[in-house]
Amino acid sequence: MIIKPLPAESKILNALIDKAELKASIYHYTIDAFRMIKKELQEVSTWIKSNIEKQKKRINVNYTEHGEFELEMKFAGDTLFFIMHTNVFTFSPEHFIFKTNYVKEDPDRAFCGTILIYNFLSDSIKYNRMNDEGYLLGRIFINKEGHYFMQGKRQYSFLHRDFSSLLFTEDAVRDIVEIAITQAVEFDLYVPPIESLQTITLGDKISFMGSQAIRTGKRMGFDLDLHEPESDLNMILE
Repeated sequence: MIIKPLPAESKILNALIDKAELKASIYHYTIDAFRMIKKELQEVSTWIKSNIEKQKKRINVNYTEHGEFELEMKFAGDTLFFIMHTNVFTFSPEHFIFKTNYVKEDPDRAFCGTILIYNFLSDSIKYNRMNDEGYLLGRIFINKEGHYFMQGKRQYSFLHRDFSSLLFTEDAVRDIVEIAITQAVEFDLYVPPIESLQTITLGDKISFMGSQAIRTGKRMGFDLDLHEPESDLNMILE
């Protein structure tokens, strides 16, 4: 005997199937984008190494993968991390993408996978300075159609913004990686305010061998993109 589902059960089942298919499509495009970034970082690292060797310069450049969802590129005093989040997000209703015809035509286009770009000092990692801070340079958002846009610092705040037309191509990846490297190189380490160094605990002194107890990080000289109303706190996790 075939048991027919009640209308409410059918609605629930269809909703589950639709959401699962949506998330699967977004994940597919996000993981493809991350693989493209991986390929670009490998090629850029090799190219930089080759040119440094030709000029007989002593600059350390290294590319490393940490599992499936984290890539590291170290060059001189800076280290970039590209991290793919495995969940799917949407945005608060006030976000600018909901004002675009592209999303108005299909609200599911607002659901995105996310790739984050962080900049750390290489010495923070080398000496395991757990108090040191890294800085978020940018976030890449990719939807079910492979369209993307970015939020971030400096060039990321006004480039890579047209969600309706931007597709994650090799040219886009190259530009994103080049901007990340340039930003990391251009912004230097600032001396911390003397007020922040006036006291440390004996525990800090013993645990971090004195100087390593001092939190270190770059002062980037600008804030995260303030042209958009959303923040990490009002981003909605699906």
